Amino acid sequence: MSEENIHELQVLNQKLIDKARLIRNDTELLIDLDSTHSDTFAYHPLVAFDGLTGDFLKAELRSGNQYTPKGIKEFILPLLQHYNQSLPNTDILVRGDSGFATPDVYNSCEANSSYYVIKLKNNRKLGQIAENQYFMVIIRNGKNEKFSTSQRHIKHNPSRIRRVCVRSTREAGELLF
Repeated sequence: MSEENIHELQVLNQKLIDKARLIRNDTELLIDLDSTHSDTFAYHPLVAFDGLTGDFLKAELRSGNQYTPKGIKEFILPLLQHYNQSLPNTDILVRGDSGFATPDVYNSCEANSSYYVIKLKNNRKLGQIAENQYFMVIIRNGKNEKFSTSQRHIKHNPSRIRRVCVRSTREAGELLF
């Protein structure tokens, strides 16, 4: 295998996915981002799947010492641009865990008119948001209670206002969330 062969296989994969999307008349795309450690072979690849169809969209093999979001902009941007150009009526949602909570992901999605949902790690600021909010949704199922709210959140740049959703769970019999 060479770099050229890998690129050719990625192009072929993309053409096959595009044909399948047209046949299925898909108008929604859920790009699931993930990074997977492979301790045996010391790799930490980036992968992207369509969370709705299971289609394998893209992968990039990286060395095992790479931090999760390293190179994510170069990874996600071509996917977003491709689907915006080749299938312009497709609604795109990018979903990722807290390792992808970076301005590179947010800015790439926003620049390509794509939605995104990225899990955030709990921190002091998010804790303050949760404590100060009246929780609007209450789900009681006898085992636990879930409360959730959302709020516009400004971080560093007032021209970029993003919505942060907070979900708290209290197990049955517990006093605190």
